[in-house]
Amino acid sequence: MSLSYRVADENRLGTATTVDTSPAGIDAVVRAARSLARVAPKEPKFPGFPTEAAPRPGTVAFSASTAQTSPEDATRIAERILAAAEERAPGARIAGVVNVGTEHRRVVNSTGLDRSTTTSASQASVLVDRPERDPPVSGWSEGAHYDSARLAPETIGREAAERVATTAPVAVAPGAYRVILRDSAVASVIEFLAALGFGANGEVEGWSCLRKLRSQRIAPGSIDLIDDARSPRTLPSAIDYEGVATRKTPLVERGIARPAVTDSVTSGRLGRPRTGHAVPPESPSGEWGPVPTHLALAPGDASEEELVRSTRRGLLVTRFHYVRVVDPGRGIITGMTRDGTYRIEKGEIVEPVRNLRFTESVLTTLRGAELVGRATRLHNSDGRGGFTSTCPAILTKSFRFTSATLF
Repeated sequence: MSLSYRVADENRLGTATTVDTSPAGIDAVVRAARSLARVAPKEPKFPGFPTEAAPRPGTVAFSASTAQTSPEDATRIAERILAAAEERAPGARIAGVVNVGTEHRRVVNSTGLDRSTTTSASQASVLVDRPERDPPVSGWSEGAHYDSARLAPETIGREAAERVATTAPVAVAPGAYRVILRDSAVASVIEFLAALGFGANGEVEGWSCLRKLRSQRIAPGSIDLIDDARSPRTLPSAIDYEGVATRKTPLVERGIARPAVTDSVTSGRLGRPRTGHAVPPESPSGEWGPVPTHLALAPGDASEEELVRSTRRGLLVTRFHYVRVVDPGRGIITGMTRDGTYRIEKGEIVEPVRNLRFTESVLTTLRGAELVGRATRLHNSDGRGGFTSTCPAILTKSFRFTSATLF
C-alpha cells in the first residue's frame, strides 16, 4: 500500500509519497508535501483539482476470480507454462515470471471528489535458452489478460520454446534492413512513441518528437494508434491518478498525429482539457508526466507468414532489450535484439542471426510501415497493469542496426 499527498498552496504544488500509512507516517507525508509547496515555483495557470462534477467514470471489465487467485493458483499457471515449454524443448533451461492480482486506487480531494477503481491483472513471461551452445540461443514469449483464466499459459510456453534456434546464429553486418518486428518489439516502439511524442511535459518543455508534427502525417494510413484504459483488450482502469475518468483517446488516426495527453498541471499550462492521463507522482512515472499508458495499435490483415513472404531480404526480430532514449526530440532510441532474430531471404526464414544493436527513430519505424499483422498480443511492461500495449507485428522498410554482437 502507498499513499500520495498533494497540496496546492496559492498555486504552489507539493507532493510526497509514503508506504508508511500509520498515523505517524501520514502526518509525516503531509508535512513533507506542505514543506515542498512552500518552496515550489507558482503554477499560475493551475486549474485546481478535479471536481466531482467532472464526467463520472463508468464500469470497466474486471475479473473477480483473478482477484481471488491464491499463490498456489499462480504457481499452477507457472507450472503449465513450464510444462508446455519443456515438452517442446526438452532439456532446455526454462525460467519465467507470473504476476496475478489486483490494484485498488482511490482518489479523494478537497473539492469533494471521491472516486475509486479496481483493476485485475495477470501477466506471464518465459525464457527458454540453451546456454551450452556456442553461441547460446534462446526464445521468449509473454502474455497478459485482465482475467487470469484467459492467459493461455500453454501457448506462452510453447511459443517461447519454438522460437529457440535449432542451428547456430550467424553474424550479419550492421546496416539498414527491411525488418519484421514481432508484436513484442512493436510494443517497445509504440511505448517510446507515447512517452516521447504524446506526453504533455515534452510539449510544454519543447522536447517532444511530435512538437512540430501535430495534425500532420507521420505514418501510412494503415496506422491507427489509440490510448484506451477502458477497453477489455487491455488491463482496464476507470480513473487516472487524479481521479479523472479515463476515455478513448486517439493518438495517430490514419497516420495523422493528434494532440498530447494531459493531467491537471499540463492542462493548465497548455490551455486544454484534462484527458485522464495523470500517472503516479513517484519516480519514474512522475518524471515523465502524463503519458498514454494503455496503448492499442490497430491490426492489419497479414499473417506472420505473409509478412515473411513479402520480405525479399531482411530480418525478423522477436523483441528488444534494454531500450534507452538517445534523442527525445527526434524520437531516437537504442537497444538490442534478443531471444530470436532471423535472416529472411526470398520470402523465407533461412537462419538465426546473432544479436544486433539498433539506433533508430520511432518515427522512422512507423513511417516505413508497409504491412501490419492481424494477430494482436497484450503486453504489460510493468507487470502490474499500469503500462500496457496491445499490438500486432509490422513490416517496416528500413530499420537501422549500428553494431553487432558475438552472441
